[in-house]
Amino acid sequence: MRLVIIGYGNMGQRYIRELTTVPLPDVQIYGIQTGSQEKAETILLEYPEIKVFLDFEEVLLDPGVDAILIATPNRLHFPLAKAALLRNKHVLVEKPAAVSESEIQELSELSEQRHLICEVMFQSRFDPLISRIKVLMGNLGRIQRFQCNNPQYYRDAAYFLDGNWSGTWEQDGGGILLNQAIHQVDLLDFLFGSPVELVSSVSFGRYREIQVDDEAFLILRYACGLTGTFMASFAEPLGEESLEIIGEKGQLKVLSNVLTCQMVSGETFKETFPDQGQWELNRRELIRNFELAVRGQQRSLVPVSVNRRALMLIHGAWLSTWQRIWIQLPLKDDEYHVGLQKYRKEGSNR
Repeated sequence: MRLVIIGYGNMGQRYIRELTTVPLPDVQIYGIQTGSQEKAETILLEYPEIKVFLDFEEVLLDPGVDAILIATPNRLHFPLAKAALLRNKHVLVEKPAAVSESEIQELSELSEQRHLICEVMFQSRFDPLISRIKVLMGNLGRIQRFQCNNPQYYRDAAYFLDGNWSGTWEQDGGGILLNQAIHQVDLLDFLFGSPVELVSSVSFGRYREIQVDDEAFLILRYACGLTGTFMASFAEPLGEESLEIIGEKGQLKVLSNVLTCQMVSGETFKETFPDQGQWELNRRELIRNFELAVRGQQRSLVPVSVNRRALMLIHGAWLSTWQRIWIQLPLKDDEYHVGLQKYRKEGSNR
């Protein structure tokens, strides 16, 4: 598979470095596209064997390109992905694939109509720890409650000054829920399925001078009777990710990379999973599976459609805070956008 990476910012550079340092079998970094002449010259010096495109249209016109990996600011994900699908290129896009559910639905339908692969970079689904949790949950009997805490995404004030698009509705589309903790929001769907209602307390610009969310607390209810809580924050410099799952026959507790299982029968054990470099390994596994799907050797494991369910929870959380009500799910996309426009017009409710 001949792959072109779109964008040469932080993530674009990371992908290039990872995939050229330890190449994946059957994945060739065919090219890099950037609109900056200065960046193009830097790329040519560091990676002389890789083709450099200054214009996205050149990528779409090149018959040697099989697929693209979009690593640009959020606002560009949807238009670039749509244009590539219309030119019969397979697409792997950084999260979020779009900032609107209707846009994600359009990408999903377009890829199906054209028999193309369009996936989103939800690499946490490939984490060995998550795979182990999913297996052990089967031993817990009926799941009664879960608690998922994500204070590990600390961002100081300087973080939002480094780029010209972070922290705004127009450029970024959202904050902690959409750009960092969206991985864990996706895992809620992966592990527990879709809730039927939620209520939230989300702060916008409480800790940082930004327009979007910087802390969120959610309560989720499921048709089976399961209740879960979820939190995420930019503001805890010592924060550690944790997960607790309570079932009728036992419980699982995760703190950082350590999993503890305790059963009502008395059986208790602890397992430690690799932490250093695991996100890179998860990305590589996702890209490897993307390549296999492109070649028709397996089904797509993270189709762009899964991003719609994560986005619905995020939009529901924002809307719940703005309207101070429980939100029934599934949420209609137009209902969210009406709420967003009203919120932005009336100003922050910090």
